[in-house]
Amino acid sequence: MGRWSRTTALAPHGSQRRVETWTSPDGAAFPVDVTVSKALDVLALKDTSLAAVIEYARFLQSTANELYTDREPALTSCPCCASPSSYAVEALQVFGIAYVRCPTCGHGYVRDQPSRAALNALFQGSEEHSGVYIDPATTEVRLAQVVRPKVQWVLAAYESALAGSPSTMIDVGAGGGHMVRGFQEAGLSAAGYELSSASRAFAAEHLRIDLLDADFLTSSGDPVDLVTMWGLLEYTADPAPFIAVARERLGSGGMLVVEVPRFDSLGTAVQGIPGAVVARHLDPTSHLNCFSDESLATVLLAGGFRPVAAWYFGMDAYELLVQLALRIDDEGTLAALARPILDLQQTLDGALLCDDIVVAAVPL
Repeated sequence: MGRWSRTTALAPHGSQRRVETWTSPDGAAFPVDVTVSKALDVLALKDTSLAAVIEYARFLQSTANELYTDREPALTSCPCCASPSSYAVEALQVFGIAYVRCPTCGHGYVRDQPSRAALNALFQGSEEHSGVYIDPATTEVRLAQVVRPKVQWVLAAYESALAGSPSTMIDVGAGGGHMVRGFQEAGLSAAGYELSSASRAFAAEHLRIDLLDADFLTSSGDPVDLVTMWGLLEYTADPAPFIAVARERLGSGGMLVVEVPRFDSLGTAVQGIPGAVVARHLDPTSHLNCFSDESLATVLLAGGFRPVAAWYFGMDAYELLVQLALRIDDEGTLAALARPILDLQQTLDGALLCDDIVVAAVPL
């Protein structure tokens, strides 16, 4: 199997918008409208207490110890390109769980995964895993700084690629319903699927949204214009079926938007240093997959989609800040270094060293 390539300006010189050409292994060329960086007051969303970070990391370690007691047979192939997993090389371990990398598409994944029943029970019932996304105290900040910018980006990408505006959408893995609310505010008829009972309860109480307690993979319904998956595919043992069902739900047109964590990032490098305290990003109790740009493009193309727009941003500077503060065990470090370190994120985004990507894709 060949490799994807990208053609871009040799030195974008800090530009936050550019058009790249992504070329697939079979030579198909796709123009992609690339945006880099996103304004975010991360300290308004994340707990800056070192004690809280350590406590949550210990919770994740305990969860991993229990979750990985019962495992599925080891994956025999890469979840994105189907290259034999025997070729994959261990990249790092978190909580004693190995992430391997596919040499063909660069995908990072847990090869020895926990049982599907245990994973489903965790996603459906764990309030702790959902807690950061369903905190009423951060609802307005999340809507203003996370949700509405993403809605605007999606609508702009849709208009550019399809010369129109969507009127119907579904959000898969809707969490607390924030993105459903955002698209409703934009005038769309929006619905969301969510397995977590705690998240559905939050959406009903705080956002007055009734999320669907149903399995998207076996669901049916009228075609929609837009399907979104914000931070979903990393949770799934096999991303491909979600892409395939999204293709079916879009009918003859429309757009799919997915957001996933990136392996090739400063955040990954920082968490890969021995002794790092992991409380987000490479968390094997939830993130079974961590994508490369190539692996994401591969699984989208195999599912019948071509990329048309991409948005790079992340919280790598926050991760660096937290790990530095933890190393010297000083709460004051967070306050003293927050501004200069967090200001580095735009540079990391521009250099594509960020830990997050959103891709908009349309049917082939």
